[in-house]
Amino acid sequence: MIDLADHLPVGSYEIPDRHRTRVILRDHTCRFPHCTRPATRCDLDHTRPHGEGGPTCPCNEVALCRRHHRAKTHSTWRYDIVMPGSYVWTSPTGHRFRVDHRGTHPIRTTHPPDE
Repeated sequence: MIDLADHLPVGSYEIPDRHRTRVILRDHTCRFPHCTRPATRCDLDHTRPHGEGGPTCPCNEVALCRRHHRAKTHSTWRYDIVMPGSYVWTSPTGHRFRVDHRGTHPIRTTHPPDE
């Protein structure tokens, strides 16, 4: 049995197969908004970069297809982990999306009325 909530950090940048298995079982698909590429065909992204102290641990790894991994790395798309398997993405234009096992859901922000 695999405990998907288990924290098994390693001291290197390289992601071991046991981490990949946990992330694939948890995320199922690329976790970018509206992407349906199976997690088995995705990269694993360090949410907080390893070079900035981010652990190599399933709690800091997210399944992203190559296209969306590059978008996150080389553009201003960003995401936060709300809880394992649940992410809030922010687009370059400031639109926000929650991505989880139920799919992609826009996060509507309410603005106060003009005074």
